[in-house]
Amino acid sequence: MTRAAHRRAWLPLACGMAVLLPVVLAALWPGMLTPTDPEQRGPAMRQIDGVWWAPPYPPSTAYWLGSDLAGRDQLSRLIHGAAPTLSLALGASALRLGVGIALGIAAVLLGGTLGHAIAAAAEASAALPPLLFAFLIIVTIGAHAGPPLFVIALGLSGWAPWTHLVVSVVQRLAREPYLEAARAIGATRWSLARHYLVPALAPSAIPAAAQEFAAVLLLIAELGFLGVFLGIDAPLRLSDLLAGDQPNLPAPEWGGMLAGTRMAIFRQSWLPLAPAAIVLWTILGISLVAEGLRRRLAWASH
Repeated sequence: MTRAAHRRAWLPLACGMAVLLPVVLAALWPGMLTPTDPEQRGPAMRQIDGVWWAPPYPPSTAYWLGSDLAGRDQLSRLIHGAAPTLSLALGASALRLGVGIALGIAAVLLGGTLGHAIAAAAEASAALPPLLFAFLIIVTIGAHAGPPLFVIALGLSGWAPWTHLVVSVVQRLAREPYLEAARAIGATRWSLARHYLVPALAPSAIPAAAQEFAAVLLLIAELGFLGVFLGIDAPLRLSDLLAGDQPNLPAPEWGGMLAGTRMAIFRQSWLPLAPAAIVLWTILGISLVAEGLRRRLAWASH
């Protein structure tokens, strides 16, 4: 591969890391970046550009991204919401990968009736829309159950593609002569999986894992827009889901900041646009990193 092609292989990865840098800094050191306390409420009335406003305040020099309904700074809350939101997405993504890859390896190694049962379960799971599946689980059990429920609901809504990936890689490896040679010298199934299957999965799994993280983050935003989010301390009612007002969250989280903003876009556009923009910015960075990893691994394999 030429030097120019080598640079092209690195370009998306470098751009993605640059895009994600402020998000990572916000997640690690939110207190150093926030202009104000995210829980500090503004006055009942505030003069902005010669006009008196009640909360939520529009974007101004005092509130760069505006405020929420309680008069709290949107920028500060977005920065402090990075860590819980990204932690939730990371946990759900890890669960998807762990369950999907483990079941895929089990289906291949065990075979027979159990292998077919796992494959059928993967097909059934893939047919369910992830948003609907996660929504029904969280609403049925109750979002007040906290982060573990969200991780389980989001994680179990997208494991099937990873099972299919493992099975497809095994089917490709089965035709390789070195695998037949390993079998001939007495390698066990688990040894074959450890020494051949897992390394063969890496070039496909690493970029796909980054895309999985982006998909879970988007799902968190979609659930928030539907009124299902972290920070709920009581069971959800139908009226809560249909409410048009932004909830008064005890702690900032991106999905929760999107909750109740469906109608606000026509009156106070900064309420939904600020959290939606940071979610899209983060997904863009993750997608660039995934593409960069894919190109880099493809370049390394040549």
